[in-house]
Amino acid sequence: MSYFNDPDGDNTLDGVGDLLNVNVVHPGSKWSDAKASGTVTPGEPVIEIASGASPDSTLVLRRAEGSDTAAMVLLAERVVDIPDPNNGPNSLSPNAVKNQDIPAGEWVMRLYDGTFDLTLVSPDTYKVGEKVGWDLNGARPSGKSSAHEGAWAKDAKADVKSVFKVVRWREINSTTHEGILTVQFIGRAG
Repeated sequence: MSYFNDPDGDNTLDGVGDLLNVNVVHPGSKWSDAKASGTVTPGEPVIEIASGASPDSTLVLRRAEGSDTAAMVLLAERVVDIPDPNNGPNSLSPNAVKNQDIPAGEWVMRLYDGTFDLTLVSPDTYKVGEKVGWDLNGARPSGKSSAHEGAWAKDAKADVKSVFKVVRWREINSTTHEGILTVQFIGRAG
């Protein structure tokens, strides 16, 4: 299944709600040995917390806050990959499986660097080379998790600034300005 296919099968898109929140375009360093300290939506920024915060001394991740810096930010992704053996009456599409919120205590894949397609992005227009950060109150595109607020946005609106540099912007809906933002980590040192 292509990342860009419409889950309904008609291959037309009018928004990004059903697309993956984060898709790895060019992989960098990644680890899956940490657990969520609270609910985390794939595609959100996370911060490592000292492992003593967990009863079993496992490294713990929390959602980024306004006082965090780009050098601290990692990108969250679900550890469960497709195909997932969820084939009951309420089976989910592959994208829906990967976009499910990660509850507290579950494993999280954390991405340290690389290039990614993001759709958990505030509707806007973006230009190549612009800096993007995390807006704690950023509007999410229709159909994305509403477990909490926040979205990737231009630095002018971001609370955690200069995490990524825009590599490409593909607008899916010219009315709502939803699209796929391809970005590269710039905030982390090495």
